[in-house]
Order: sequence, then structure tokens, then C-alpha cells
Amino acid sequence: MDAFGMSGFATVQELEVELYTSAYRVTGRVHTPFRRVAEILNLLPGGHLAVEGATVVEHAAPTASRRVTSALVIVDEILVILAPSLAGESSGEMRIQKRPVHAMLALPPLSLEGTIHVPEGSLPVDGLLNVPDRFLAMTDATLTSASHPELERREPILALRRDRAHVIVVSERDEAPESFADAAEPPED
Repeated sequence: MDAFGMSGFATVQELEVELYTSAYRVTGRVHTPFRRVAEILNLLPGGHLAVEGATVVEHAAPTASRRVTSALVIVDEILVILAPSLAGESSGEMRIQKRPVHAMLALPPLSLEGTIHVPEGSLPVDGLLNVPDRFLAMTDATLTSASHPELERREPILALRRDRAHVIVVSERDEAPESFADAAEPPED
């Protein structure tokens, strides 16, 4: 299967992925020529991502899963994508020098906290808001959900749908604010 229309131009690899929408978690395999997690969705030519050997779990019923041969997931509904086999790959083709900044994003029902990389000399928020791509890589990421605590996990890298964030907090790494979860706790007397 060549979902990206790149047969003959790039080596297509099969990757294990995990996708989160506001209501579902879908795991399985995709075929892609891309080696960066955000590119899998940013450069997808169609509106759906084909996931083979898929397991579909509704957040509201985490013990009920459905295994299917193939599932099409609409890209506009994907909030987060994980591709664990890409976690260790670094890119030698980075053209812009970047620096790490701390970021927290609320993408209901998920909250994400980790590191994004922004161009040197730019404000931290510029690296998040002033880019054309819908999906942005985050490293050293923590994914949480107050309404679905079973989704909590730490990942070395993931890609998130930045334009679906309800709340965004970005700061220099040494000025990291308290997490969304900590901010929700009432102050101690």
C-alpha cells in the first residue's frame, strides 16, 4: 500500500503508531516514507490516515476494544500521534538552528507537557504559533487526561495538533511554570 503516492521516490517503511482523537485511541501500522513523526500527518496527501491491523478503543470504554484489519482515521480529528520506532532518530538535515523551550498544551481531553524546539532568536511562542504545519513535534512529553487517567504516559517524542489546543503555555526551559494538573489543585492551607 502506498498511501503517500511516493512509490519509486522514497523508501516506504511500515511503522507502529498510536493515534489519539478526542474520543478514541487507535493503534496499528502505517506505511510512510517519512522519518519524522510530525511529517507522517503534515505531508499526508489525503484527509484520512490508513491504519492496518488496527485496534480501536473508545476513551469512555477503555476495556472494550475492537480489532480490525484496517481503519481510516480522519486527520482533522487526530490530536496526537506516537511512532515509537522514530523516537531515537535524529535528523542530520535540519536547516534551521533551534533551541528547546518548555510547552504545555490542553487538547481536550488531553494535556501535553514537554519540549518543543523553536528557531534561535525567536520568542518561544513564535515557534509554536508561527509555523505552517498543523502537527508539531514535542520531545520528553507527558500526556495526561483528567477524565481518562488510564491514558497517562511519558514519551520521548510525539506530534501534536497545535491548532486544536484550547490553552497554550510556552516558556524558556528554566522558567517552566507549574503543570496544568498542579494548577488545578487547590492551594494548601
